[in-house]
Amino acid sequence: MRHRLYTAQRILHLDLNDGGSAQRALEHAIPMLEARPDLWEWDWIVDSRILPVDASVAQIARLAEMFRQPARTAITAFATDDRFLHLWARVMDFQFPGRKHLVVANARAALRLIKVRRATKMNRI
Repeated sequence: MRHRLYTAQRILHLDLNDGGSAQRALEHAIPMLEARPDLWEWDWIVDSRILPVDASVAQIARLAEMFRQPARTAITAFATDDRFLHLWARVMDFQFPGRKHLVVANARAALRLIKVRRATKMNRI
């Protein structure tokens, strides 16, 4: 997993397209979130055209245990070809109160979505 921090925009871009496992991505993400708990306040782009085959509910639950609710509605935009991820995204909305999980076709669309949602009253403090 690779990641990029866009500090000025407060966007975390996680790129899971390297073919690695979901477990390895989680092992990378947890220390980063422990070191930078402010990242929970940021909008996220999770770029994974195809989800790793080992992605599990237990891994998401582990992240939910360390979740810190943002002061404003934050967004996680999944850039994926997975036709069914929108169902899991709705469940994650309940696991991570204050964070909205949406699915788009690619990382550019995710960035556009974040910009549009930030411009609306729905996403303001």
